[in-house]
This record gives sequence, C-alpha cells and structure tokens, in this order.
Amino acid sequence: MQRIPQLASILGAATLILMSAAPAHSQVLYGSIVGTVQDPSGAVVPKAVIAVVNKDTGQAREAMADDAGMYSILNVLPGRYDLKVSAPGFRQSIQNDVAVAINTVTRITAKLEVGQATEQVTVSGVAVQLQADKSDVRHELSGATIQNLPLPAYRNYQSLLALVPGATPPAFQNAVVDTPGRALRSFVNGTATNNNN
Repeated sequence: MQRIPQLASILGAATLILMSAAPAHSQVLYGSIVGTVQDPSGAVVPKAVIAVVNKDTGQAREAMADDAGMYSILNVLPGRYDLKVSAPGFRQSIQNDVAVAINTVTRITAKLEVGQATEQVTVSGVAVQLQADKSDVRHELSGATIQNLPLPAYRNYQSLLALVPGATPPAFQNAVVDTPGRALRSFVNGTATNNNN
C-alpha cells in the first residue's frame, strides 16, 4: 500500500520536470523586408503599396505602408527580389536585386518622386547597410561558395567554420572508429558546440 503514494510522488516530480524543460528553438528559414516610404523632402508617404517579386520563382508578395510610411513583409524566402513601391501622385519606384537572406532583416528606404503614376524610377546598386535591426552576429556561406571552395581532407563542410569570425579552428570530436564521417566541432564566440546554430 505504501508503494502507491511513492509512485504518485515520483510521477508528479517527473511531470514537473518535463513541464519546466526549456522549449526547443528551431532554425529560421526566412528573412524579412522592412523600411519606410519617403517623398523627395524626406517626409513619409502613408498608404503606399509595396510589392516584391522573387526573380527566380516569380512569386509575388504585397504590403501596404501604415500612416507613418513604414512597411514590413515577413517570412520572405531567401533569394533576390525586385521591389516596387507606388502611391497616388508619385512615380513608381523600382529597386532591382534586393537580396534577402535567412534570419536577416533587409531594410529598404524607398524614395518616391512626384510625378505621374505611369512614370517610374528604377534604382540599381543598393549600398550594403549595417545590420541594425537585430543584435545577433551572423555570417552566410552560400551553396556556391561551399561547392567551389577547396576543402581540406574528407571535404567536410564543417571545416568552413574556420572562415567565420569568432570561430575556433574546427577539430575532430571523436576517433575515426566512432565517426568515419570525421565530424568536426568548433566553438563560436565562446559558446559550447551544442549551442551553435
């Protein structure tokens, strides 16, 4: 009879432990495009229509600026986009080749010029801006970079971590017998290997 209260207390303690466990965080697969729409004097243009078109897939997304001229398009797949901004009484503004990367905020301030809606202004060659929207430090290695760079023995992609600022040189984490794939480990900015994304 004494086992039932002990079993109940053990189950209760296990339930509390499971309920207090930290939630698991998944990787972010999307980026976002945010910004402000302004006229030539720098005043905001409210209710402007912003459209982005993926240059590879043709997928289009649209948003409207709020009363403060600010807009945001969230959950954007990584790639290159054409961004079109239009508002009544202004020429349409087009910015080509806006790059969106995973887990980044791409900020574009659109400048509209006064004119007919049938006229358009195309902007090319956007300057790279400092990432001020998020506090994280990141580095992106594209698929083409990974395929074209000469990798050391075993062509292990994990050796590319040595190119990332703040990373220690990757080292073998187990013996060859345990991991024939020669898995590597590295510490980034002083964090443990299980905290690296």
